[in-house]
Amino acid sequence: AQVCGMIAGARLDEEPENVFRVSSRINSTWGGNLVDMVRCQRYLEIIDEEKLTQNAATVGAHLLRGLHALANEFSDRISNVRGKGLMCAMDLPNGETRDRVRDRMFEEGAIILGCGTHSLRFRPPLDITAAEVDEALDLVRKALKSAAPRAA
Repeated sequence: AQVCGMIAGARLDEEPENVFRVSSRINSTWGGNLVDMVRCQRYLEIIDEEKLTQNAATVGAHLLRGLHALANEFSDRISNVRGKGLMCAMDLPNGETRDRVRDRMFEEGAIILGCGTHSLRFRPPLDITAAEVDEALDLVRKALKSAAPRAA
């Protein structure tokens, strides 16, 4: 049986005061899993201890500035640069161009996803450095030059 995300057997029912007697005690099938709650608490502690929220704001601003610079450099191919923190995106002329740029970046070792019909989204890890962002921006530049030649 599964109760509040925990695997349990018939032996659990032998305990007259067990916590699973009340239906929907924690309000969902997977909610209330103690291991996940402890793990999540530790994630929040690490985010705080390592100042990852501040890093996301600072390095995210660096990423956004870099994407705007690329949009100026490739104004015929990049538009609608946007973002908050480390969640950023930019539009390319169409889905085919977006896919070629994404695939070229993947060949160079960067994992980047498309979104919508013609956008690339950037969602790096919270501990990324400005130097790593610069490497990624260089990959975008190289991919644009090789996979998305200048529009006619």
